[in-house]
Amino acid sequence: MNRDHPIDPHFTDEATPLDATVDVAPVAGFGLHDSNWSESQWQDLIISFVENGLVNWKELGALILGHLNPSQTGTSLASSDGFKRRYGKGNTMRIVMDWAYAQTGQCQDCGSRLELQADHIESRELFTDPLEADYIENITLRCRRCNVVRRPSHEQGGKTFLTAESALMWILLVIKPRTYFDFVRLCRIYGMTMADIRMQEAWAMAHWLSRNDPPLYGIENDENASYDLLHWQTGEITRTDACETIPDNAKKLYENVRGNYSFAFLAKAEDGRIKLFNYPLRWIPFSTYDLGEMPPYALAIRYTPPNKKKGLAQRITPLPPSGDLIIVSHVVVAPNEHLVVGNVNHGDKTTIKDPVNLNGKLLDRKLQKQHDLQLSVASGEGY
Repeated sequence: MNRDHPIDPHFTDEATPLDATVDVAPVAGFGLHDSNWSESQWQDLIISFVENGLVNWKELGALILGHLNPSQTGTSLASSDGFKRRYGKGNTMRIVMDWAYAQTGQCQDCGSRLELQADHIESRELFTDPLEADYIENITLRCRRCNVVRRPSHEQGGKTFLTAESALMWILLVIKPRTYFDFVRLCRIYGMTMADIRMQEAWAMAHWLSRNDPPLYGIENDENASYDLLHWQTGEITRTDACETIPDNAKKLYENVRGNYSFAFLAKAEDGRIKLFNYPLRWIPFSTYDLGEMPPYALAIRYTPPNKKKGLAQRITPLPPSGDLIIVSHVVVAPNEHLVVGNVNHGDKTTIKDPVNLNGKLLDRKLQKQHDLQLSVASGEGY
């Protein structure tokens, strides 16, 4: 996730979270995952969408009717090369439709009647010749979700009820991330492994709803707001609204820091080496969301996408300084200031004239040898 990505602007005609007083969805008691939702919670969610003008009953009815239609369930099979090779062009459609009419009309795995698709019982990957998998006794009905989660590419599939496209909107409308960066983090800890572009597309809904009258969403305006920075006992750094109550397991590092500032810190690793970090405030996660059983600082993460060529799964690791790093010095940096690293009383000092793009820069050997290293700032031309 590129912290300097331009995808997260706040336009002048958009509402902020403080402006968006209409809750388009229930805001409490859901947590991040839907595995344990009750029927009444699902009902409350849909009713809230309608009552707040996000959708209407006619649109919902038409959508459900469309998804009840098993469109192309038969033709998708009859047009496949494997079926035509096995049964012949003249017989394939009749055999397929006889099979279709004999089904229960429900997903083999979950029982849903929505978005049904013809799916292989034994997947094509199990056959030397994939076309050999195309025979009518090897076909069953599955809904789109259950079909997709069986694919090797969807390693997190099936852990929740929602499909990825549904979960994107669930996170957006119920958790209500205040920034695009927090939206991506929420999607990652939910279990999504798709490329960031899918989340960028979904984030467009936040911009659209923030221009509604009345606004149904609010996007953080970092350039014109101030925040308190918190340091949690387990090492995480988060931000919250200025003057909010501080949880018992966190302490306030700074208060009323402008959103266009950055937070810089020196952190010592287990091997004794010191690294320099500098996070733009707009990139630091909020700890203001209701995440159910997850802690408020759960968004302080780094995401590494899966590497299919090397057979590596996605990785979610703590965002420094959480983990095995210990902060030894820290400072907030204004847009017109430079970072200075060194001993305040003696020794060499190094000025960092472009401190924005630092993400664990290892200090040079000369600085590493100094004791009591500290960060400070110096005025200079803006970068």
